[in-house]
Amino acid sequence: MRAATFNLESFGSEKLEPEELAPRIAALRPQLEALEADILCLQEVNAQHVDGQDIRAFTALDALLKGTRYETFHRVWSLRADGKGPADRHSIVIVSRHPLEAAQSLWWQRVDPPLWRPVQATPALPGREPFSFDRPILQTAARLPDGRKLHLFSVHMRAPIAAPIPGGKASAHAWNTAPAWAEGLFLASMKRIAQALELRLAIDAVFDAEDDPLIFAAGDFNAGGVEPALRIIAADPEETGNPALRHRHMRLLDRDIDKRLRHSVLHHGRGRMLDHILASPRLAETAGTVRVLNARLEDEADSESTVGSYHAPVVAEFDLNSGGS
Repeated sequence: MRAATFNLESFGSEKLEPEELAPRIAALRPQLEALEADILCLQEVNAQHVDGQDIRAFTALDALLKGTRYETFHRVWSLRADGKGPADRHSIVIVSRHPLEAAQSLWWQRVDPPLWRPVQATPALPGREPFSFDRPILQTAARLPDGRKLHLFSVHMRAPIAAPIPGGKASAHAWNTAPAWAEGLFLASMKRIAQALELRLAIDAVFDAEDDPLIFAAGDFNAGGVEPALRIIAADPEETGNPALRHRHMRLLDRDIDKRLRHSVLHHGRGRMLDHILASPRLAETAGTVRVLNARLEDEADSESTVGSYHAPVVAEFDLNSGGS
């Protein structure tokens, strides 16, 4: 089995525009086909308005997948916080050869929204307010041919870019003061870490319900392996200090990629691994080759847009008949 993750870089417009979409399809479709994935976790998939319909549809994604192995695969996607269909921008989609269970969009199921009063807000806010996630975590499970269940989590966590502070910005790309920017970056970090905790607790709920479950978590984590978000999700026994928790460790599979090749994003020539694949112990023991397809990766700092993606896809192979699973 091959399972992959790929951030499609805000794929699709407000409405389906075939001519506008054509260059992007030409750039992205070969990358998707090269993955030869059985399970594909996609981020930044935009949903389109369709005349006469209240709920948006993934017509751009349909066009991208047409004629590929993924066209007839099973599909689930994230919903807005109100549950009324997918978001217009940056939805999460899982495409699978194997049947998928009903999906859940995890907003704040296990973690209460933190309260914060921005001290740099102008005018000053009267009290603390909850801050929310930008996107949910998408949870589902695939039914494998032998009847086993493969739990799937796909994420797109908050980017390390300062979150808005009321009155804090002079323009879309400029801040009025360094303190306002600093508080915005703090809030962005809090959102990312809170979402990591939400994911970790959802994963632990699976461990509570099953012995030695198969769990696959992947996506754009906007964090490196040594940053708090990934550490929270992984729960490495070296960090918990408790060998009895080893069976709940989510192993970071892409850590095994050669350091010279291990980057999914380029920024001013510096590579960073922000897209990851993690697996539970039972699934990790079946893992084989893990690759990041970054040979043609563009530098995100060199231009404001790309026909492809500034993220490289990551794919892992699993032999589900090995490891005693």
